[in-house]
Amino acid sequence: MTSMTQDELRTHFQAVASTVAEGLSKGSSHFVGLVAKWEKRDLIPGLSDLDFRVICDDDTTADDWVAIDRLTGQIHLEMVRAHPEWNRINEHTAGAGLTVSEALDGRLSNPEYAVWTLWWGRQDWFDRLKAQSAAREFDATDEQHHLSKFLHYYSPYIHGIDPPVNLGPSEPKYALHSRCWHYFAPPVLSAAAILARKNFPGKWEGLTWLRDNGYVAEQVDAVFQQVDVHYDTPEQTDARRLKAFEELLFSGFEHLFPLLVKSIEHLDIDRPADPAELKGRLASSETDPLASLIENVRYARIRAGRYYFYVNAPEHFDVSRLFYYELIWIKKLTGPIIANLRMLLGDQSLSPQQCFDRLGLRLEDLHRRALDHLWDLASRPGDDVAVPGLFESAVGLFPHYYRLIEQALDRATGMSEALCP
Repeated sequence: MTSMTQDELRTHFQAVASTVAEGLSKGSSHFVGLVAKWEKRDLIPGLSDLDFRVICDDDTTADDWVAIDRLTGQIHLEMVRAHPEWNRINEHTAGAGLTVSEALDGRLSNPEYAVWTLWWGRQDWFDRLKAQSAAREFDATDEQHHLSKFLHYYSPYIHGIDPPVNLGPSEPKYALHSRCWHYFAPPVLSAAAILARKNFPGKWEGLTWLRDNGYVAEQVDAVFQQVDVHYDTPEQTDARRLKAFEELLFSGFEHLFPLLVKSIEHLDIDRPADPAELKGRLASSETDPLASLIENVRYARIRAGRYYFYVNAPEHFDVSRLFYYELIWIKKLTGPIIANLRMLLGDQSLSPQQCFDRLGLRLEDLHRRALDHLWDLASRPGDDVAVPGLFESAVGLFPHYYRLIEQALDRATGMSEALCP
């Protein structure tokens, strides 16, 4: 490494997690634990960020979540001001918020739970979650999740899709890291899950299982060799070798695709379809609207604090690309939520306001302003220069929208339980 050893850089992951968790623990009596995606050995020093989820007790209200969201933004902002060396790890605030009971609800088990690592907090609920996840049969939910993920990435590497952000001295290595750990490992981990009929706790374990069972061993070994030497290889600077490496990785996708199609047991899929056709059909297949609404609300609980963090970030923390990513999230947390409500209410013609009216929710002026603002923001192209300013306004408006959809979820859940007691 240029200025720090890999061991020194690795200590930054725990430092960031501890700072976030201790700040949340001091600021909220409801905070129970901080988890993040991936096993600790999956995190590459100087190149990986931390994708947190905040776990709170079952008494946490919508107003509590708003306060916790605000606090996460303040904590991350203070960290990047005080510790520029943590910039990469601090790319964003926690991605979602759940209560303990929500995480342990077996009716809504998420394959993502398998890759969670507890960084801070109570161990009891986490041990129960892991035991529950391990005991659960690999079912249609898992197949849908993993096949969709594999097909989402099924493509030769797209240059420019994953630009380096806030990497400092590690930036020259990011091209290889992106190819290996962002665009090969996650979909191939999903392939391993389908073939093994189980969810793995991380990238290293899933890819090792594939190699040891005779699947894409050449590709997995090539990726592991890159990661083992922290990408200090000829491919870092030789364009022809990098291109050959990309082609090798994509050939692994091509080899795995027919094997995955044959291994699907629960989903009703068109097995002769090519990857693009199958991807489209999976994306358009009917999903449980209540489960989708629940998932979206969890992501909306920790959101406005991220906007606060970005609009106030110091100059040494680059947010230009991060606003683009948040624009994608705004699109996910507006139209799809209303689509879920329309399905639950059985009327595809309803406007957003009519959906809330049908659920008996009275919209105040701030709710309407929030709806108008967020729908306007969701309609903007990624290169619109007005986007950062619109996110600045969203800091204050998004919490009103969040409270509204939390209430809508509560009403929709009650309605669903009344129909299916």
